[in-house]
Amino acid sequence: MVIPVWFNKEMPKEGIEELLFATLEDWEMFVLPQRVVIVLDGCEWCIKPIRQVQKVLQGEFWSIILQEHNTGKGGAVIAGIEKLLSFDQPEYIVVRDCDNDHWLTDLPRLWQLAKLIKRERQTDKILVIGRRNDLHFPMSFARGEWERITDEILLESAKFALAKEGKVPDLTFCSFHTFEPPDFLSGYKLFTAQSAKLVCNAIKEEHQKFPELDLMRYGWEGVSCLSILLNEGIVAEVERMTYRRQPITGYGDEASANLYGRQIAYALKRCGLRGEIARLLFDNASRRSLLWTQQPHRAILSEVRRTILTELDAFAEITNDELLFF
Repeated sequence: MVIPVWFNKEMPKEGIEELLFATLEDWEMFVLPQRVVIVLDGCEWCIKPIRQVQKVLQGEFWSIILQEHNTGKGGAVIAGIEKLLSFDQPEYIVVRDCDNDHWLTDLPRLWQLAKLIKRERQTDKILVIGRRNDLHFPMSFARGEWERITDEILLESAKFALAKEGKVPDLTFCSFHTFEPPDFLSGYKLFTAQSAKLVCNAIKEEHQKFPELDLMRYGWEGVSCLSILLNEGIVAEVERMTYRRQPITGYGDEASANLYGRQIAYALKRCGLRGEIARLLFDNASRRSLLWTQQPHRAILSEVRRTILTELDAFAEITNDELLFF
């Protein structure tokens, strides 16, 4: 189990301890102590709180990594996974956030589905997502809309890239109860060891290939899912518990251009979409979004669209008349 940790320096120590305690409580029921890796992502002020939680929960054999510089979630997760793989050979690796939004009690079902897929499909390229039953309640209206748009663009980009090779993504084990795309941006993910290695290598390569997108900081969720799909792996889903509002978040409603725009740009670039095809795919995913109905969300979506499509030689202005009719 890898838990990347970052809390704002201004957050009270007691608040950090409370969230970390809730995240790690009952850890011993699910994972061996030497297989818990906690990565402090350039936040040395979190050392005392995590040591206190470690003492209370009797986690003296946990591995705690303090990164000198903040590298973003991607960099922190990679450090944790590589630490696990360097001294152990786990069959599965789960990544959970540090804010108690990913309940340990959901973990057995993610693991059970991974085992089922491995047995039925005879493959180790598996990623199981803990799917939220709604995006808007935990994320807010704006971020819920942005996540839906980004999920759809990730999926349609993967379909486009695979279709050029005469293939389709295997989504057999994704949620059956919704017409929405998979919840790619959920941070609760379980990997097989092989898929974890594949994803770590992929994000390092993609970060170098697209340095302007800063994928270590903004792209972990999108790159991991897209890499599995494009390598003919299986992305699966299990519905999980979540709060109606995240306990904390490092991203506000105005973060869409960085957090989501970069992942959208990455998906289109990685899958070779340019020109009119890129414009159509972006507009297909975003045109029905309620972000168009009010400011400042409409202006932000328009600007993200302009920035991404201009770079892909695909920009065409949407006129007001086009937005009047449904």
